[in-house]
Amino acid sequence: MKTKNGFKISAVIACVVAMFCIGIVYLWSAFRQPVIDHYGWSASGVTLVSSAIIFFYMVGTLIGGILNDKIGPRLVVIIGGVIFCIGLFTTSLLSGASSWPIYITYGVLAGMGVGFVYSAALNCIQRWFPNRRGFATGIAVCSFGLSTVVLAPLIKALTTSQGVPGAFRILAFTFPILAIICGFFITTPSKEFTESFTGQKKAAALQRQYTVKEAVKTIEWWSIALALFFLPASYMMLVPIVKSLGVDRGLTDAAGTVLLALTGVASSVSRLVSSTLSDKTGRAMTIFALSSIILIGSLLMIFGAQGFLYWVAVLLIFFGYAGPSGIFAAMTTDAFGTKHVGAILGIALMFLGVSSPVFSFIQTRLSDRPTTAFIIGAVSSVISLIILPLYNVGRKKHKERDMEIARQQLEAAKTE
Repeated sequence: MKTKNGFKISAVIACVVAMFCIGIVYLWSAFRQPVIDHYGWSASGVTLVSSAIIFFYMVGTLIGGILNDKIGPRLVVIIGGVIFCIGLFTTSLLSGASSWPIYITYGVLAGMGVGFVYSAALNCIQRWFPNRRGFATGIAVCSFGLSTVVLAPLIKALTTSQGVPGAFRILAFTFPILAIICGFFITTPSKEFTESFTGQKKAAALQRQYTVKEAVKTIEWWSIALALFFLPASYMMLVPIVKSLGVDRGLTDAAGTVLLALTGVASSVSRLVSSTLSDKTGRAMTIFALSSIILIGSLLMIFGAQGFLYWVAVLLIFFGYAGPSGIFAAMTTDAFGTKHVGAILGIALMFLGVSSPVFSFIQTRLSDRPTTAFIIGAVSSVISLIILPLYNVGRKKHKERDMEIARQQLEAAKTE
């Protein structure tokens, strides 16, 4: 359905629903214990499954972004949904002989499929809101994060009633299939629609369209990539021990369970609010504020926050970590244009993909020394705070040059 100015509501809804469907890949924590119990695997045998998912999700985002720039988001979402479906279904066929195949089926295949859908849907929804990219990405990543809150009870019920293989089989033929169906409704806006916004025609015409090679040579790109690496540190240190550390610091088991649920709410709220706020306050400034929030939460952990202060520290770290997920995409588009943004952002996200196993490894080594782990997290937050202002420095430095190159690109396009 279209509105008078050509805004296609079905395309935006399809992007949001597709993002919701792929969020279940982040729910390994809900599968972990049932999988261990069902197959008789050791906890150490599946320790890095979560890191594998995140890494190959980022690989999928890179490949999907490159394909999105060439063939458009519709086909990329459909292909991603198929790969996601295959990943979950083959996971349901595993035997208990060894744990390594789950790294292939759930980590590589499901993770790659999610990355395809994520990159294409995110890029598409940004195009439908050319003057509010932060708000657009906020809606998408909020849907992605909200699924972890909504679907966790469903996964628990399925693994209990249908068993682990049955749960994966049911999920394989529901959410990935729904994402594939959404793909058929995903379209990008016309040039006339984009230019219908006040001032947008001039802005679109005078925005330089960077190639991947040009982008990775800029200080803006490196500030994004390095922030993606360092910003998640405290979150990675906290996630595996949220509940157990809380019990050690004065929480009851029931309170720890409630706190886990609230982390999902805090993350979802942060994704939408922070991304929308970045349209007004600036991308780098908003992420700078979120990094500061993570630093405060990390310091509370270092100084032994207990009881209520433990709740505050946990929620601050989750809120600070989740917010930038939507902003970095809009930030990349702002700096480098829309033509090759899928590949440019995909390469930057590989730094996040590497960050996950690196800090997860550090966390396992320091599992009995959480204070030391959070010191590392705090230092990483400080590094992010130093890096982020460089984005604005680069934007100011390149602004006039980019406008001149954009004029040249526009003239060249007219003569073709």
